[in-house]
Amino acid sequence: MEDDEEIRTMRKNFRSLCLAHGWTIEELSKISGVRIKVLRDIEEGRDFKVIYLIQLCNLYHIATAKIFTMDIPDPASHL
Repeated sequence: MEDDEEIRTMRKNFRSLCLAHGWTIEELSKISGVRIKVLRDIEEGRDFKVIYLIQLCNLYHIATAKIFTMDIPDPASHL
């Protein structure tokens, strides 16, 4: 798997997890303690510190390495 594909997978998975919990970016920011700007950077594929990735994976109870490879379905696609 190429790095770009892993980043796309990670971005999709975070979005899917947020939607699955029914959280907005603002709510996720309050719950996780990660600033809204950082969450948007993650969603849009911009640079961010790894500590935020670890923090979010811990919140979702997902091993950090798995967020790049697992396929979490987008809840919106089931509507």
